[in-house]
Amino acid sequence: MLSSARARLVAAGIPQDEASIDVDLYACSILSWDRARLLADRQGPRPEGLEPQLSEWIARRERHEPTAYIVGVREFWGLDFETTPAVLIPRPETELIVEEALALVRGGRLGNPARSGSRRVGDIGTGSGCVAVALASELPDCCVVASDISADAVVVAKRNATRHGVADRIEFVTTSYLDGIDGPFDLLTANPPYVQDGDRPALGRGVLHEPGVALFGGARGFRDIGGVLDAAAGTLVSGGYLVMEFGYGQEEGVASLVQARDTLSLERVRQDLQGIPRTAIIRHR
Repeated sequence: MLSSARARLVAAGIPQDEASIDVDLYACSILSWDRARLLADRQGPRPEGLEPQLSEWIARRERHEPTAYIVGVREFWGLDFETTPAVLIPRPETELIVEEALALVRGGRLGNPARSGSRRVGDIGTGSGCVAVALASELPDCCVVASDISADAVVVAKRNATRHGVADRIEFVTTSYLDGIDGPFDLLTANPPYVQDGDRPALGRGVLHEPGVALFGGARGFRDIGGVLDAAAGTLVSGGYLVMEFGYGQEEGVASLVQARDTLSLERVRQDLQGIPRTAIIRHR
C-alpha cells in the first residue's frame, strides 16, 4: 500500500527520495507510530485507521501541496510548529536568525549592558511565530513583541506560543513592520518577503502554495527589506541590533540600503550551509 502511494507521488513529479520520506511521514502521523514501528510492521496487514486519510493526503501531495501543510506541523529549532497555508513554512536557514540573536544577547553585546529592565526583542513579520517562540523559549528574561500584517498568521503564531508555553511572554500585534508599536527595542529579528515579483514563474509548484504576502517583496525584492530597516532605524536603542534574512544575490543591495541609513551599519553577513550569504547582522550606532 505504501509502495503504491510512493509510485503515485513519483508519477506526479515528486522526486523519489522525497516521495518515500513523505509517505512514511504520512503513515506515521496518521497512525501515531514512530519510524521504528513502521519499519517493523511494514510487511504486516494494513492497520486500522490508515484510510481514507492516507489517500486524501496523497491526493493533496500529488497537486504539490507542501507536506508541512498536509501534516500541519513543521520542526524548527527543535520545536514543532503548527503550519497552515496562512504562514510561510519554517525553513532551516531561518534558524541562523535565532543563532545570531542568541549570540548577541548571551554575549552581552546589546547596547548598554547596565540598562535596567528586561531586554526587549521585536520580531517583524513573525508568520508562524517560529523565531519569536524560539527566542522566548531560550531567553526567559526577555520581553518579545511579534508583529505581522496578516491577522490569520498572528492567530497561528499565538497558538504556537501557547503550544510551547511562552504565550505570556510574547505580545502579538497585527500591523505592518512596527507601525503603532512604541520602542525602544534592544534587538530586532526579521525574515521579510524578498522574492522579486517577476520571479513567480520560476518558483516551484510547492512554494506557490505559500502566502504571497510572505514571499514577494516588490519588483526588485527590496520593498520590505527597506521597510524593516526603517523600523530598525526608528526603534532600536543605540548599540542595538537587527538580525535579518535576505535572498540569493541580494547581499550588495542590502549593504547599499543599510549604508543609506545614517544610524545603521552592516556589521557582517552570515552564510548558510550552502555558502550563500543569507543573514545580515546590522547595528544601530
